[in-house]
Amino acid sequence: MVKVWWRRISYRRAELGWFGAIALASICVIAAAIARVLLGLAGSTLPFATFFPAVLIAALFGGRIAGLTGIPMSILIVWWAFIEPFYAFGKPTPVQAANFFLFALSGLLVVALAIMHRQIVFDLEDQERSRELLFSEIEHRSKNLLAVMTSLVNQTIADKEAAQTLIDRMRVVADNHDLLDDGDGAPTDLRDLFVAAVQKPYGGKRIGLTGPDVALSADRARSLRLVFHEMATNAVKYGALSDAKGRIRIGWSLANGEVVIDWRESDGPKGSAPS
Repeated sequence: MVKVWWRRISYRRAELGWFGAIALASICVIAAAIARVLLGLAGSTLPFATFFPAVLIAALFGGRIAGLTGIPMSILIVWWAFIEPFYAFGKPTPVQAANFFLFALSGLLVVALAIMHRQIVFDLEDQERSRELLFSEIEHRSKNLLAVMTSLVNQTIADKEAAQTLIDRMRVVADNHDLLDDGDGAPTDLRDLFVAAVQKPYGGKRIGLTGPDVALSADRARSLRLVFHEMATNAVKYGALSDAKGRIRIGWSLANGEVVIDWRESDGPKGSAPS
């Protein structure tokens, strides 16, 4: 899902009604007025300095009604409390009237941008839900297909051990979950990645692993799994694993913050120069 910190607090797809919008706008404007008073204690500042964020927050959380309501509220508060004569609606000078107009115009722009941002977030959220639905469907269908293939292998191959080996390899190839899903974002150990992607499906006795513990992020683990899967597939087709006596030795080490991986194949078919 779209990870925006303020969405986790209180963010709704439906805009607030009039009562909720006015209440939210009032809270934001009052908080802006308090902040304006505190800034005034430090020295002179612009009358509307703290009210732009108030309008923005009201629009982001409450929608267009809350944002638009915050604009006249902000003007009234500034006119009454921060322009002489204080705490009275005196006749504004042409400069003050121009400030009111510019703030209203800027506030409308802020509200428009906030509404656009809300819509973009909602669109991304819809796309993410569609992606998750598609992934679930792919995973469901792959499991059904694997079940059919498993049944066919068991009915066709009399050697149960060979059949189970083939089934295990098919399960790894059809393991869409590890390749497409981000999971919970927890780090993955490099050794566990090699075991799952190479050693387990292609034979533990033929594949040796040597190296220290290395924690990988979810993104790096997913990318490396694709690489290891491709290398193991090539080894089965053309390399050491295409021969019954072939072996693979995989070693890795840490050097200057980088991981160096050494993939060595032996006792496979002899290579020859291209003709």
